Amino acid sequence: MSQPPPLTPASVVWLRREGGVAHFPGLARPRCIRCARYSEAQRDELWRLLSSAEAGRAAGREEAQGADRRRFCLSVEDAGGASLWSLTVTEEALPEGLLEWWRRADDEAKNEGDP
Repeated sequence: MSQPPPLTPASVVWLRREGGVAHFPGLARPRCIRCARYSEAQRDELWRLLSSAEAGRAAGREEAQGADRRRFCLSVEDAGGASLWSLTVTEEALPEGLLEWWRRADDEAKNEGDP
Protein backbone atom coordinates (compact mmCIF):
# COMPACT_ATOMS: atom_id res chain seq x y z
CA MET A 1 0.00 0.00 0.00
CA SER A 2 1.34 3.39 -1.01
CA GLN A 3 0.07 6.42 0.88
CA PRO A 4 -0.31 9.74 -0.90
CA PRO A 5 2.36 12.32 -0.08
CA PRO A 6 1.54 15.07 2.42
CA LEU A 7 -0.37 17.86 0.68
CA THR A 8 1.38 21.22 0.76
CA PRO A 9 0.30 24.52 -0.76
CA ALA A 10 2.40 23.56 -3.82
CA SER A 11 0.51 20.27 -4.35
CA VAL A 12 -2.02 19.79 -7.13
CA VAL A 13 -4.58 16.98 -6.92
CA TRP A 14 -6.24 15.69 -10.08
CA LEU A 15 -9.53 13.75 -10.05
CA ARG A 16 -10.60 12.17 -13.34
CA ARG A 17 -13.73 10.09 -13.90
CA GLU A 18 -13.52 7.37 -16.57
CA GLY A 19 -15.62 4.58 -17.98
CA GLY A 20 -19.30 3.88 -18.14
CA VAL A 21 -21.43 3.02 -21.14
CA ALA A 22 -22.22 6.61 -22.13
CA HIS A 23 -19.55 9.28 -22.48
CA PHE A 24 -20.40 12.69 -21.04
CA PRO A 25 -17.59 15.20 -21.68
CA GLY A 26 -18.52 17.28 -18.63
CA LEU A 27 -18.14 14.27 -16.36
CA ALA A 28 -14.96 13.04 -18.04
CA ARG A 29 -13.11 16.38 -17.80
CA PRO A 30 -10.33 16.13 -15.18
CA ARG A 31 -10.88 18.22 -12.05
CA CYS A 32 -7.94 20.08 -10.59
CA ILE A 33 -7.59 20.94 -6.92
CA ARG A 34 -4.85 23.50 -6.32
CA CYS A 35 -3.96 23.00 -2.68
CA ALA A 36 -2.68 26.59 -2.29
CA ARG A 37 -6.34 27.68 -2.29
CA TYR A 38 -7.14 25.65 0.82
CA SER A 39 -6.27 25.79 4.49
CA GLU A 40 -4.04 23.25 6.17
CA ALA A 41 -7.13 21.64 7.76
CA GLN A 42 -8.79 21.28 4.35
CA ARG A 43 -5.62 19.81 2.85
CA ASP A 44 -5.45 17.36 5.76
CA GLU A 45 -9.07 16.34 5.10
CA LEU A 46 -8.30 15.80 1.42
CA TRP A 47 -5.19 13.78 2.29
CA ARG A 48 -7.22 11.57 4.66
CA LEU A 49 -9.76 10.92 1.90
CA LEU A 50 -7.04 10.03 -0.60
CA SER A 51 -5.49 7.70 1.99
CA SER A 52 -8.90 6.15 2.62
CA ALA A 53 -9.33 5.46 -1.11
CA GLU A 54 -5.92 3.74 -1.13
CA ALA A 55 -6.78 1.72 1.99
CA GLY A 56 -10.13 0.67 0.51
CA ARG A 57 -8.51 -0.55 -2.67
CA ALA A 58 -5.86 -2.44 -0.71
CA ALA A 59 -8.55 -4.02 1.49
CA GLY A 60 -10.34 -5.35 -1.60
CA ARG A 61 -13.44 -3.14 -1.49
CA GLU A 62 -13.33 -2.91 -5.28
CA GLU A 63 -16.43 -4.10 -7.08
CA ALA A 64 -16.22 -6.41 -10.09
CA GLN A 65 -15.21 -4.52 -13.22
CA GLY A 66 -17.60 -4.29 -16.16
CA ALA A 67 -18.18 -2.29 -19.30
CA ASP A 68 -20.59 0.06 -17.55
CA ARG A 69 -18.46 0.65 -14.45
CA ARG A 70 -17.00 4.04 -13.75
CA ARG A 71 -13.68 4.54 -12.04
CA PHE A 72 -11.79 7.49 -10.69
CA CYS A 73 -8.15 8.17 -11.43
CA LEU A 74 -6.61 10.16 -8.59
CA SER A 75 -3.18 11.74 -8.68
CA VAL A 76 -1.02 14.19 -6.78
CA GLU A 77 1.55 16.37 -8.54
CA ASP A 78 4.11 18.85 -7.32
CA ALA A 79 4.14 22.48 -8.47
CA GLY A 80 6.25 21.54 -11.50
CA GLY A 81 3.74 18.94 -12.68
CA ALA A 82 5.76 15.88 -11.66
CA SER A 83 3.56 12.97 -10.58
CA LEU A 84 4.10 12.02 -6.94
CA TRP A 85 1.28 9.49 -6.45
CA SER A 86 -1.60 7.99 -8.41
CA LEU A 87 -4.43 5.54 -7.85
CA THR A 88 -7.42 4.22 -9.79
CA VAL A 89 -10.52 3.05 -7.90
CA THR A 90 -14.05 2.12 -8.87
CA GLU A 91 -16.69 4.75 -8.24
CA GLU A 92 -18.28 2.44 -5.66
CA ALA A 93 -15.04 2.28 -3.67
CA LEU A 94 -14.44 6.04 -3.76
CA PRO A 95 -15.02 7.72 -0.37
CA GLU A 96 -18.10 9.95 -0.53
CA GLY A 97 -16.03 12.92 0.63
CA LEU A 98 -13.78 12.65 -2.45
CA LEU A 99 -16.83 12.71 -4.68
CA GLU A 100 -17.81 15.96 -2.96
CA TRP A 101 -14.31 17.43 -3.61
CA TRP A 102 -14.71 16.35 -7.26
CA ARG A 103 -18.03 18.21 -7.48
CA ARG A 104 -16.65 21.33 -5.78
CA ALA A 105 -13.62 21.39 -8.08
CA ASP A 106 -16.01 21.43 -11.04
CA ASP A 107 -18.00 24.31 -9.53
CA GLU A 108 -14.82 26.30 -8.90
CA ALA A 109 -13.60 25.73 -12.45
CA LYS A 110 -16.92 27.00 -13.82
CA ASN A 111 -16.78 30.08 -11.60
CA GLU A 112 -13.15 30.91 -12.38
CA GLY A 113 -13.03 29.82 -16.00
CA ASP A 114 -10.26 27.26 -15.42
CA PRO A 115 -9.78 24.73 -18.25
